[in-house]
Amino acid sequence: MNLIKNFIISIFYIFFLCLIQISILNPLFFLLLGCYSYIYILFILIYPYNENENKFIFLFLSFLIGWVIDHCMNLGGIHAFSSTLSAFLRSKFLQFFDGKNFINRNDFSIYELPFLRKMLYIFSLVFIHHFCLLILEILKGAPLNRILLLRTIFSSIFTTILCIIYFFFKKN
Repeated sequence: MNLIKNFIISIFYIFFLCLIQISILNPLFFLLLGCYSYIYILFILIYPYNENENKFIFLFLSFLIGWVIDHCMNLGGIHAFSSTLSAFLRSKFLQFFDGKNFINRNDFSIYELPFLRKMLYIFSLVFIHHFCLLILEILKGAPLNRILLLRTIFSSIFTTILCIIYFFFKKN
């Protein structure tokens, strides 16, 4: 029963993040920097980690949030791939930034990380997501009007700032 409840809550959270992404953040494009903010990655960052839980559900939900963004923005699946890759790599990043505490616990939460580790974890996972996303966008045939690495860094910084603001207001 708890699994079904978490799944339904996650679906509503995905809907809420996609609504914010599509209606507010997509029109907010910084013309000077050429960067976007993809706040939907927040779902991947804060999804509760439980070693005993089915990882397929988390990967499916991560794919679903990327697919919804792709469907609404009429893209070819680049967000779905990037968000699924980020979800797949998340446990490795958590293990890297928290080490033995993460390995020894079954019910780890990102809210327990110290601020600096949390910020580094968020930035590194967001950077991987954005880099993969922008590489796929270029391979799709989008014009390369900015330097890829600078665009990735600026987009990652802006998304990380929005995620840190979320964590600042959301204390668990």
